[in-house]
Amino acid sequence: MDATGRRISFEYAQIDGENDSTADAKAIASLVKGMPSHVNVIPVNKIKERSFTSDRAAAHRFCGFLNELGVNATVRRTLGSDIDAACGQLRREYEI
Repeated sequence: MDATGRRISFEYAQIDGENDSTADAKAIASLVKGMPSHVNVIPVNKIKERSFTSDRAAAHRFCGFLNELGVNATVRRTLGSDIDAACGQLRREYEI
């Protein structure tokens, strides 16, 4: 960061009811305080092997908590989830 003058990007996979509370936002804010940084909130994509979900409205709400705490944060746009090709969804459908 000092050598390049560029901000650090943090990727945060947001899971409804697991890591999207105001307390979670406060913990992130304390970690990045004073750092030129950006938090990319990524709503977790549904996969059949897990019960994790992430509603885009919840991701935007969580991002709002971060912004209110002075954290530069945005919600990553999603592409490919309609065909199971989004981040975390690409994998084999069978075993060899």
